[in-house]
Amino acid sequence: MKKEKKADISSKGISSIQDALEDIDFKVKDSPSEKKFDIRDIFWNYPIFLKTLYKKLIPLSYIIIFGLLVFLFVMLLQSDTVKQKFSRHIKKDTFVEGVVGSVNTLNPLFVTNNYIERSIRSLVFENFIYIDKNGEPSPGVAKSWEIKEKGLVYDFVIDDTSYWHDGTRLTVDDVLFTFNTAIALSEKESFDSVGSAFSNVEVEKIDEQTIRFKTKEANPLFFRAVSIAIIPKSKLEEVSVSKIAFDPFSKKPMGSGKYELVKIDTGSVVLRDNKYDKYNPEIKEIVFKIYPDSKALENAFRIGDLDAIGSWDREASKYTEEYSGYEKHLLHITDRERIIFLNTRKDSLKDKKVRVVLSTLLNKDDLIEEYNIGGDILNGPIPEDSWFYNRDIDYLSYNPQKAEETLNSLHYKRNENSGYYEDPDGNIFSFSITYFENDSNNRLVSLLVDYYAKEGVFIKPVGMSYEQITQEAISTRNFEMLLYEVETSTDPDQYNLWHSLKINYPDLNLSGYEYDRVDILLEEGRQSNNRNTRKQKYDLFQKYLVADAPAIFLYTPVFEYITKDNLEGLDLESINHAYDRFHNIEEWTWE
Repeated sequence: MKKEKKADISSKGISSIQDALEDIDFKVKDSPSEKKFDIRDIFWNYPIFLKTLYKKLIPLSYIIIFGLLVFLFVMLLQSDTVKQKFSRHIKKDTFVEGVVGSVNTLNPLFVTNNYIERSIRSLVFENFIYIDKNGEPSPGVAKSWEIKEKGLVYDFVIDDTSYWHDGTRLTVDDVLFTFNTAIALSEKESFDSVGSAFSNVEVEKIDEQTIRFKTKEANPLFFRAVSIAIIPKSKLEEVSVSKIAFDPFSKKPMGSGKYELVKIDTGSVVLRDNKYDKYNPEIKEIVFKIYPDSKALENAFRIGDLDAIGSWDREASKYTEEYSGYEKHLLHITDRERIIFLNTRKDSLKDKKVRVVLSTLLNKDDLIEEYNIGGDILNGPIPEDSWFYNRDIDYLSYNPQKAEETLNSLHYKRNENSGYYEDPDGNIFSFSITYFENDSNNRLVSLLVDYYAKEGVFIKPVGMSYEQITQEAISTRNFEMLLYEVETSTDPDQYNLWHSLKINYPDLNLSGYEYDRVDILLEEGRQSNNRNTRKQKYDLFQKYLVADAPAIFLYTPVFEYITKDNLEGLDLESINHAYDRFHNIEEWTWE
């Protein structure tokens, strides 16, 4: 029998894979004769082929296999699941949160509804005092206080252990400068400043640790009014009041809060632990990654770049439920109210009957359920879970039959062809609704348009940017219906929302509502410290306001905070506002 012929390996090496293939002589069991190269032999004898090929291509085969292993390892690391599992076992001292929007000013003397700005301010600055979940004052820069002369004088003692982020001590002069500047911004420059809440209050320094406030009348809201952030005198004392809003301090401030701002740009804000305070948090750095829209935020979440996101829209954050390793925390925010303000200055809405019709044609229960926002329905200006809520009045509810009777009395009949109510001249019963344009509001307004259309009312949506809605609608009061969210408080006082003295910008009686009896009740309600007396006043206030229907009260929002489930220490039970979620950041840890 002829011996098997060994493959002849040239000492010069193999010039190509084809050369290697042609140089291999396969042994075939069913034939003793030599066989020419056949591709079918490769598939039939592939283990022998691969082994031989591997040896002949050394060192190239080593490089190929190593490269393949590296490629597979990199692809594995790109997996969201692996990323999340791997990151859980790395000790972290950084917390990364994704947010949508922008940062305009971080100077706490200016009022803002910007969620990102307020969140950052709460970390960078320290409040004079704080207001707890029950509406009671607690220490901040002021460590103690004394009330004198039947509630007309307040003396506060300043904590001497507070330091600015540059290491200098926070003094009573900083506190005095803060309050006087806030008042000047409001009274002299007409800025929307926190100083408007205590503009009739005298502030004076008593000694190096004590500051005094004198009021002209007892005010149950005094502590809330002075719960503002303190700013450093050294940074702004040389800046004129009219130019403070435009000073670099508004973009890169220095405070005495738990974290120091170290970087800010359009895409992120980086905060670092304040080394001069008494806290030693495990989380040394907080990064806010800022995205232009919710889709960009979603993409960042999906690839595992974020430790947390916040949302007021359950539908918009539904994608987070696709991933394990996260936990959802809920905060029912009863002191923010989503309202459709009806502009009583406009001829189309001066008649109370028309405003009542708009309220009774909206099925809020179905709307909120379909909107899937997760909010709690509002019946009137005060939430149902408040001690001051009036349970003895008939709130306006969905009643299309009653609305049709009222419209008929106003000479509106429903056109069977168009489906809309029309007057004798063929004019459709219609209104425009102005709103801040974002994904959540777009969805809500679209539903409102559909719901009203089914009831015979044509609604024209007018979406605006934040700057537009502020300058073209709110400041000028140029709108018919305005979808807007206002901040109230645990206290029932709503003087700024409904008193006739507050109908002009920058005040918040957006409906232009005027009723002498309501004015008196609001004044008397904020002048008394007696709980039962105040309850009587606000019961009547609710009765009159609901009957006059200057607004359609929609809901109070629910804040969803989605975090990695190995984050420990988060406490939303002790706060009323989403931007206060970092109140105990020094207790947060990664497990």
